[in-house]
Amino acid sequence: DGIRRGTPDEREREKREREMERLSVGFGAEGGRVRHHFGMMASGSRPCRCRSTPRSSSSSSSSPGERFYPPPPSEKMTQVLFVECGFGADQHGQSATKACVRACRDAIEFNSIPSIAKIVPGGYENMKLVIKIGTPKPKEVDEEEVKKVFPYGKIASLVVQEGGLNCSSGVVIEEMGDETDEFLIAVAAVTVGY
Repeated sequence: DGIRRGTPDEREREKREREMERLSVGFGAEGGRVRHHFGMMASGSRPCRCRSTPRSSSSSSSSPGERFYPPPPSEKMTQVLFVECGFGADQHGQSATKACVRACRDAIEFNSIPSIAKIVPGGYENMKLVIKIGTPKPKEVDEEEVKKVFPYGKIASLVVQEGGLNCSSGVVIEEMGDETDEFLIAVAAVTVGY
């Protein structure tokens, strides 16, 4: 009908909320909307105040039950520099640890940031890493093996959660350690900052 509704402030708020929705909504293992954040917006200029819709499938679509979730203290960074994403799989052997290690290596291996020592106050020693990994078998992951992937920086947080994908490789090869035809896929997000 061409009629603008709401005050200018309300329209601006709705515009910001749509932009936040576009930038930060992911899907959790249960299929519900989940927001992921690390305490600062990607630009690092202001605190993240993402609103999350709980994963519960019992929440009705007419009443989303949105509320604010502050970032955990271990994930707070004064400056987020970049987020690296990776994919890892174990086709034979069903090792969740191997898939997670490969996902983390994939996230960091193809990057070279020689100016970290100049960008981060205190250099590599003060660089912080926040690592989140989604895998079908989070309880089977050896977190110490995953930590060995990162040559420098302080691991501020390592979260291994239900996610990734468990599919069929189509074959069981006992010589390669297969007990089933499970093909484990893990995904990793590594946030770098200080």
